Amino acid sequence: MTASVLPILAGDNGLSLRPVADSTVTQVPQDGDTEAKTTLASCPALCDRNPRGRRDATLKFAVDQLPANATDVRAKLRVYSWHDITARIVTRTVVGDLRAAVTADQLADVLPVQSADRVRKGYNEFDVSASVQGNGTYTFTLSQESHNTRVYWASRENSRENLRPELVLSYSTSSKPTATPTTPAVTMPPPTTSPTPAPKPTTTKPTSSKPSTTAPKPPPTSPTATPPAVPKDWNLVWSDDFNGDSIDRSKWNVRDGEGRDIDLGCNVSSPKNSFVGGGNLTIRALRQSATCSGETRPFTQAYLDTIGKHSWQYGRFEMRAKSPNKPDTSKGLWPAFWLRPNDGGNGEIDVTELPGGKDWYGKSTAAIFYDYTPVKQDTRIALPGGGYPGDGFHTYATEWDATSIKWYLDGKLVWTRDKSTTSWYDKAFHKPYNLRLNFQVGGWLGNPDAKTSFPADFVVDYVKVYQR
Repeated sequence: MTASVLPILAGDNGLSLRPVADSTVTQVPQDGDTEAKTTLASCPALCDRNPRGRRDATLKFAVDQLPANATDVRAKLRVYSWHDITARIVTRTVVGDLRAAVTADQLADVLPVQSADRVRKGYNEFDVSASVQGNGTYTFTLSQESHNTRVYWASRENSRENLRPELVLSYSTSSKPTATPTTPAVTMPPPTTSPTPAPKPTTTKPTSSKPSTTAPKPPPTSPTATPPAVPKDWNLVWSDDFNGDSIDRSKWNVRDGEGRDIDLGCNVSSPKNSFVGGGNLTIRALRQSATCSGETRPFTQAYLDTIGKHSWQYGRFEMRAKSPNKPDTSKGLWPAFWLRPNDGGNGEIDVTELPGGKDWYGKSTAAIFYDYTPVKQDTRIALPGGGYPGDGFHTYATEWDATSIKWYLDGKLVWTRDKSTTSWYDKAFHKPYNLRLNFQVGGWLGNPDAKTSFPADFVVDYVKVYQR
């Protein structure tokens, strides 16, 4: 088994891991097999007046993506409970597997990492930094020492993904990694019926089901594209390299509580959906319900723009980013980098749209709109060096001036629109435009299906604006 390794938390270089296994270690025979329950339980020895009533919630994590230059590692165990009661909970790190400490005597020999005197409804956090200082396998136990009635905790089998336990690691690095992105998306392995030792962690992405034999194979993978040189005769006038520890609100608005009629998600400003870490901006789509614009929707997503902060009439607009989309697991996922006019009227320039699904994942969509009846021109373009947008970081740029709009992929000119191709060019493209970065779930290219993988991360290395 391998853990899900995903960055979270605005302001941190970090990883968020889901458990590779969890269980209620119980002394009560009537509890039966607890290995695949959707809840974990904790309770003292005389739980509910049962002399053999002790139960301990145990969780096992595999940490395998801490970089070699990670320092000041901090770790928090986050476990969801439905209770709000006074109960003393002691957290321990157990050497070995889930059943390494199954009696009170064994547990007494393990020093507590942290304790709490109250259980709160929602996520309860326990600082386990003293135990987690590098890659490896870690088993934690939540032992209840007061309140002789069971406390229930959400397990990794819970149907609501946003309730499942997490091990959240934050750390500093001495320099920004350059060889590979620090945010691989790794899908959780399926629940197991019994806790077994985890094999050596791997960064290979497991799949929840067998790929369809009719699905196209990905094109040959190209190396992560090197950013092109600064274009000749262009001057950098605005940029965000995302090297800080949070989204720069002087540059970006992050929409919150917004539902649109063109997709299925809620645009939210939660740090789980948009955050900066490791030199990148991550815009994440989650399969979780949220209420926005007066209705409950099944997905959360994020939408950044520069409205009221920055806009430009003409320029070169460039982004280096990695798409989340693969052929079999990305239907209904739709990240994009685009521009709209400040006046809210006619016109749109799509530097790139990167929709998912087997028919779309392998190309970048370039487009211009006059209005949304729609009057538009668009095309889907393969990467000139081979590969596809989800195999690594690639560079997407659009150069716009008074006479033409040109699109570049990894530094190569791939498409041009001008007055000869577009009769409405002068009506739409002579006014200031602002930037948009968003990740849409669902829409006219299709909605997610059972194979669509969540969380899904649109990872942006930088955004730059040049003018002559």
